[in-house]
Amino acid sequence: ILSYLSAMSQQACPSGKFAVEEAILQSSPILESFGNAKTVYNNNSSRFGKFILLTFANEGNIVGGQITDYLLEKNRVVRQNPQERNFHIFYALIAGATEEEKEKFQLLKPEEYHYLNQSGCISDPTIDDVGDFAKVKHALQIMEVP
Repeated sequence: ILSYLSAMSQQACPSGKFAVEEAILQSSPILESFGNAKTVYNNNSSRFGKFILLTFANEGNIVGGQITDYLLEKNRVVRQNPQERNFHIFYALIAGATEEEKEKFQLLKPEEYHYLNQSGCISDPTIDDVGDFAKVKHALQIMEVP
């Protein structure tokens, strides 16, 4: 739906400035990495909800937006069931960070963190932690987060 609204907004805005639309679209990888986790039923299960309020100009283009997210499963941060994982961002950060970033942030292997290793599931062949972290970094750049 957001992609459709963004496309329609861009058609209504001939100036070529699509910063608001792009920022709204790029919020998804960020929200998903911080709010989704592997469960025994689904390797990308949403553990949050979000409400998106969009503001449109008279011409039909998006001129603003507000995203409110609701973390529905806060207990996942400190405990996971067997063969489940914590929120994706933790594994993605460790897997996708450069050696310089790992040193700067003093990152260890995921097996060395109690909050990541207690379920017995550190990795999943169907989840691309490195690629997901690259998407999050790109989205943060688009959103102008330092």
